[in-house]
Amino acid sequence: MICDMRKLLLFGNNSEKSKLMKILHKEGCVEISLAQKLDNTSYVFDETKIEDINRKLTKIEFLFDFLLEGEKIAAKYAKDNKQKYKPVKTSGLLIPKQCLTFEEFASSLEVEDNVFSTIKNFEEISNKIISLRADNAKCDNILKQVEVFRKVPTKFSNFKDTKNVSIFLGTVSASKLSMVSKLEEKGAYVEVFNDTLPLNAISIVVLKDHLDEVQSILSDMDFVKCSMYIEDVASNMIFNAEETIKANSKKIEELYLEAMKDEKIIFDAQRLYDYYLLEKRKIECEGLTASTSTSFLLEAWIPQEKAEQLDKVLNDSPLSLAYIIREPIDGESVPTYCENNEVVSPYESVTNMFSAPKYKEIDPNPFVAFFFFLFFGMMLSDAGYGLILTLGAGAILAITKPKKGQSNLIKIVFMGGISTMLWGIVFGSYFGISATDMGIWCWFNPVEKPLNMLFLSVGMGIFQMLFGTGIKSVAEFKSRNYLGGIAALCWFFLVFGIAGFAGAKMLNMPSWLGTIGLVLVIVGLVLLMLGGALGKKGAGRITGALGALYEIINFFSDLMSYTRIFGLGLATAVIGMVFNNIGLVIYDMAGGVIGVIGLVLIAIIGHVFSMAINALGSYVHDSRLQFVEFFGKFYEGGGELFRPLGSEMKYYYINDNKYIENKKINTEKTQEVL
Repeated sequence: MICDMRKLLLFGNNSEKSKLMKILHKEGCVEISLAQKLDNTSYVFDETKIEDINRKLTKIEFLFDFLLEGEKIAAKYAKDNKQKYKPVKTSGLLIPKQCLTFEEFASSLEVEDNVFSTIKNFEEISNKIISLRADNAKCDNILKQVEVFRKVPTKFSNFKDTKNVSIFLGTVSASKLSMVSKLEEKGAYVEVFNDTLPLNAISIVVLKDHLDEVQSILSDMDFVKCSMYIEDVASNMIFNAEETIKANSKKIEELYLEAMKDEKIIFDAQRLYDYYLLEKRKIECEGLTASTSTSFLLEAWIPQEKAEQLDKVLNDSPLSLAYIIREPIDGESVPTYCENNEVVSPYESVTNMFSAPKYKEIDPNPFVAFFFFLFFGMMLSDAGYGLILTLGAGAILAITKPKKGQSNLIKIVFMGGISTMLWGIVFGSYFGISATDMGIWCWFNPVEKPLNMLFLSVGMGIFQMLFGTGIKSVAEFKSRNYLGGIAALCWFFLVFGIAGFAGAKMLNMPSWLGTIGLVLVIVGLVLLMLGGALGKKGAGRITGALGALYEIINFFSDLMSYTRIFGLGLATAVIGMVFNNIGLVIYDMAGGVIGVIGLVLIAIIGHVFSMAINALGSYVHDSRLQFVEFFGKFYEGGGELFRPLGSEMKYYYINDNKYIENKKINTEKTQEVL
């Protein structure tokens, strides 16, 4: 349900603006919008404070990145040394978002000094690590340059000309080594130091009288002269570089391990990060007010159900305020706030992926919840897979106990697992094993009766599409566009008319059914053309009416999209059967214990893969059916979600009933024990 919203118009003193922001934040139900600019007012935005907060946020983000890298190093060190390492976990699939009371959150600055002291220490360590890694990069570069000369036994500096002889060192590709004989024919002494690599080191000693001829041959060989004149042998340089890299890598590891002793600072850092996010948003909201030198005008949106509570809070506050709370005026951009039950609310995330509903638009989320649940199970359609999804997602939800609006995907998977179990029983599929093979009831098996599955999928598509046009008709009637509401019903007449007419002709039904069907088709066409003509003028009405007939093609094109339910449902069953058959073949070939192990491994790996890939496909294609085929019949979207001050928090959420709830939970556990 899309909740009614109210507009808050408030005048106050500039000196109390920050205090007001704290009150509005604590209430958690106010979205501040850009105030109307009045005479002698301006928007005052404190860029200095914003820059300061952004700088602090950047430093804390550095801490997060540093600890993330340190966690990888510590885990690798523990693995290499056969030690146990349990990283500090602040977020994850099994870790719920942490709760703070408002007072705990307001006191976040108490940890500021400790956090930034640790950050400073980490920055010093990071600078050392950067220096060591830069040194390693230089060593890597040396290795790349010198590796080809590893077997050269003399110093690079020895390769220099004398009075009558030219001596130089370089590289030649292996494919050109056959041309060495041409150099020797010109009187050059050539030594190849390694002839098994793609690139080979060679040295050339030649009289200067023959230098031009030798250089011509070297050019044809794509010879690259070594430019190093170092007083050292390549093997020594390689050894020193490798030892330096080892020593530096060890130092880097030690620096990270030393830093990770303070990794628990991340809890305070995340709390401080959220605090700064809120402070930044408060300053931005202050900049949205229309201010004079002494006062300001603030405009904000609140849900109607919270208006009375906010009115009491503002009225009881010690601040000097003058305000009114009124209904929205036509033309105002009102944010959308949906309030649905625990079953429907997770599917709001699906709708919002497409677009949030507009204010006063029909809330599509209850319908999306129903059809998404229905189609997900039809597409996955295996009772075994559904059981695993339900138990897995259910265990995660039981452990984390997420609040409303959190872990929406896990909740969708949990409900999708239930749907999959039900449809799996209907279709008689249990980890790819047919119910008929086990002597268990099923309605029909899609693999054995694919046409039944196809007709069922198309029938579900007709049901959803007509449901969507029905919603549109209701919306038109609510907006008092009665002709539009009647015109939207054209698809009911067309679908039932075609069904009746086709049934009479093809299934030998009574002829009067065909007559009724034909009448319904004609009425449907008239209503369709009426809908196309509405809102048009002159000749546009005729072209609009005729153009509307093209929608028949679009309708049946959309209807064919529902065959993806048939395809995915069939694919799940077939893939499961294939893996079962592969396992049985291995069992028959190997026999005994090895055969059983092979069968079990193939079954586990195969079904895990099948469940994962088909569940993902079901989620994606189910979403597409909602977005394109269903929403296309009635839904506009394009709304802006209601985002109250305080919703910007990333790692924590605020609930002043935190300890009351914990006390209640502990009491319930005590009663269970007794």
